[in-house]
Amino acid sequence: MSMSYQTRSWLQVLCAGFGCVLASTTGHAADADKAKEEGRSLFAHQWVAGDERSHGGDGLGPVYNERSCLACHSLGGPGGAGSVDKNIEILSPGEDFSNAGFFYAFSMSFGDEGFQYRFGSPSPAQAKTVNVGEIVRLHPGFRDAPSVVLHRYGPDADYRSWRESMPGRHGSIVLRTTERNPPPLFGAGLIDTIPDAVLEAAARRRFSAGSGVSGRVSRLADGRIGRFGWKGQTATLREFVLAAATGEMGLETADRRQAADPRIPPLAAPGLDLNADECDALTAYVAGLPAPRVVEPEDAKSERFVKAGGAVFKSIGCAQCHLPKLGDVDGIYSDLLLHDMSPQLSDTGMYGIFVAADPNPAAKRGAQAKPTGAKFQEWRTPPLWGLRDSYPYMHDGRAETIAQAIALHGGEGAAAAQRYAQLSNREQQQLESFLLTLAAPKAQKP
Repeated sequence: MSMSYQTRSWLQVLCAGFGCVLASTTGHAADADKAKEEGRSLFAHQWVAGDERSHGGDGLGPVYNERSCLACHSLGGPGGAGSVDKNIEILSPGEDFSNAGFFYAFSMSFGDEGFQYRFGSPSPAQAKTVNVGEIVRLHPGFRDAPSVVLHRYGPDADYRSWRESMPGRHGSIVLRTTERNPPPLFGAGLIDTIPDAVLEAAARRRFSAGSGVSGRVSRLADGRIGRFGWKGQTATLREFVLAAATGEMGLETADRRQAADPRIPPLAAPGLDLNADECDALTAYVAGLPAPRVVEPEDAKSERFVKAGGAVFKSIGCAQCHLPKLGDVDGIYSDLLLHDMSPQLSDTGMYGIFVAADPNPAAKRGAQAKPTGAKFQEWRTPPLWGLRDSYPYMHDGRAETIAQAIALHGGEGAAAAQRYAQLSNREQQQLESFLLTLAAPKAQKP
């Protein structure tokens, strides 16, 4: 039986349309693959001054901490944590406020009272007041933030000498440095998708009586919730990625300004180093990094040992903050909330990057909301997934072993740390074996 002309025409149109859909789908997939490859290339790219990859900008710098994303995020594969030699340094006014009982406070005033900070005692009698001009002359970044990043590298040989001269006493002002370890990025895309309501619900949980645990969301000045960074100071993965590109490598983007040389009047970059598509591609690459995995024990005996360690983890209270599941994200072992971890772990809350004045103030730049600033003793619960491959531990890499990291838990983590200390050697080994099953994803293409 032959087909009519009308039937043939309809089928031809339908098939042609289906072909267009297939072509469109294939095209989108090809575009996505191309963007992913572009992001991977940008993540590994070693930037140089005047880089040919720049779009009219100045390439690397002028001040920077490393030449590529991969240089600081490589433990366990591309996107992992960084070793302690990749820590960033943060410059703050004030004496050492990391000891028990030490008090440090900071306030800014551009009126008659000038710039004020207190240390040594919460008593107003111990307050020291410094004119804003005096502190800004040491580092102009203090005009906008209580602490500033002290970049590792600069544009000339004199920068190193200037950098080394910063920590210490300068007349009535004392400057000191603290450090932050580059965090792993595995699974960051999943963290970015966790609804605010889930974090708010985590903060409303009822904790067991006498646990001393509370926790709160990190609320930024614009009302959004921070979920990235050691202090939960950044709301979205895109902002986190671009802050690293501009602040750690000095790359100019349309969303954020590059870090500037604090020794000279800041000069605006001549153009962009990363255009909008490249910012999207780099963010998409990081968002697509796989979540960490659980390494299965080799035999039944090891499996029972690890399972016992998981029970210990829960029984001593670790799981109160390190939630195994948060929303739909399984295996994260974090509530992403801020917790008071005692004066021994005190450090600056908010810090900034010194940048040049915007040459085009009318330009619409992306959101750069300043955090309200976690308190000095507060830290966001770091996800434990991938812990095996994220050595060293704690916010500045001060803990060389899991046991040391647990022992350093004070404040809201003190009770769990004390229970850990009271465990038998076997129980401690079981707990450590359990934690060491939390590994980085299988090796990815560099």
